Amino acid sequence: MISAHAGESLDRMFVHSLESSFSGPAGERAVVTRIDQACPAAGAQMAVLMIASHTFRLVMALHFPPEADTQRLLAAPGPADENAAPPSMRDHMSERGNMCCGMVNRELGRFFAHTGMSTPHIIDSRSAPFMAALPHEHVGHWRVEVDEQLQLQASLCLHTRAPMDFEWQAQELAEVTGELEFF
Repeated sequence: MISAHAGESLDRMFVHSLESSFSGPAGERAVVTRIDQACPAAGAQMAVLMIASHTFRLVMALHFPPEADTQRLLAAPGPADENAAPPSMRDHMSERGNMCCGMVNRELGRFFAHTGMSTPHIIDSRSAPFMAALPHEHVGHWRVEVDEQLQLQASLCLHTRAPMDFEWQAQELAEVTGELEFF
């Protein structure tokens, strides 16, 4: 029930969101490569999010490795508050999941009304094989290389209740300088 155009568009949307969400602190882009299936390492965790509408359910899973460097690499630089507790690994995973899923949700909103996004659920990656048991019309898996120290995997699964057909291309935003923006 999903057209080839829609499947390819979802894949492009997801890859674009992964590249944007996992770009490095110096502006380097993450390298995203399609793989046959997700094989998370032992001890890995997944940030699972959903986007749902009346006619579809989209499940995204970001498989984070258990390495100690993951926290350091995922930490967003920002102002230090010595009174605040440092964010946990789960917080960083949830934030990156929200960024990635939010981008896809915004782009899907151009084609579908009434989409809703879930909050991230952090679960053990041993649950990943059970995602394949669910009835999905479209499934894809990718490897995301942030740098030599951090590689993670991502999965996208779509279940539809009505035919789905749309064509998406990333829109280039014109760079504007010298203008004030009022809220």
